[in-house]
Amino acid sequence: MTEQLYYQLNDDGTGFAFIGGEPEYFRSLTELHQMGVEYFPAGYELFEVTSENWQSLYDSGVFDNDQCDY
Repeated sequence: MTEQLYYQLNDDGTGFAFIGGEPEYFRSLTELHQMGVEYFPAGYELFEVTSENWQSLYDSGVFDNDQCDY
């Protein structure tokens, strides 16, 4: 089953992936993909968080801490 991996990218190529409601820092897109494989071995789809979609994602619970055992 493919999971959504939400991430926010900074201008310098670093950013944060939101895993289990917690932000996880990454230094490059390669590292982001490594995190995706580690946390979602069955597959993942990247979904960028932007200033335009942040509020709707927040309202839908994307950033809620789901207490997973990642």
